[in-house]
Amino acid sequence: MSKHNIVKATFALLDDNGDLIKDATKGLSTDGIYVADHNGEGFSQINVTAIEAAGTPGWGNGQIKRTAYGKSMPTLALTALDLDFKINQMLKGFTQNPNTGAWVRQLPKPHVAMIAESQSLDGNISIYECFNNIEFVEEASNNSSDTNSEAAYSTALQGTVLTPLKPDIFLAANGVQQPYMIAKSNDANFNLDKLYAETFGGYVLSPASSAAHSAAPSPASSATPSAASSAAPGK
Repeated sequence: MSKHNIVKATFALLDDNGDLIKDATKGLSTDGIYVADHNGEGFSQINVTAIEAAGTPGWGNGQIKRTAYGKSMPTLALTALDLDFKINQMLKGFTQNPNTGAWVRQLPKPHVAMIAESQSLDGNISIYECFNNIEFVEEASNNSSDTNSEAAYSTALQGTVLTPLKPDIFLAANGVQQPYMIAKSNDANFNLDKLYAETFGGYVLSPASSAAHSAAPSPASSATPSAASSAAPGK
């Protein structure tokens, strides 16, 4: 089906075991998740590529007898209208120097989980694209002088989607694990609580948010998952 619009992007940091980091200092908030939807904040582009690639045909007896398919290797390209400065640094794995207060690149990269929500053309169905283990980079920082027009730089993040951290999540019907899931809110077996828990390392969706999404929400009813995660740390 066709889809349009970015309703919101939700992020979390997970530990090496794939569990949600619920800490305002070590994680993105006290409940672990961050919804990038505050004043002046949001994403103008969330593009996913390399979910699949065309297969390689196998020939026999002058006919294509089978097709070989490589692994799914999704990559992400995100453009933010604005993104909280601290959250941006933490998604990239930058840490704050205690002497200067500046943020400095540190490896290995953190495990970032993300759900990107869009909607059907009529706005009555939500589409959720889910990733459990992303490594983000911000390749460049561009600066230009203002003239009679403001020269603004939008944050651009590139993400490499890795294998999910727990072996029993993101499973196809045959039990094979994949790095990408997509869900539609009016599917018969759709369960937003389980979707959030699986993607975000055990996160428990608030009852109010769960109820708001249970009846094929429109953009106006697309609720922020929790009060704690909606409080911006400051830009």
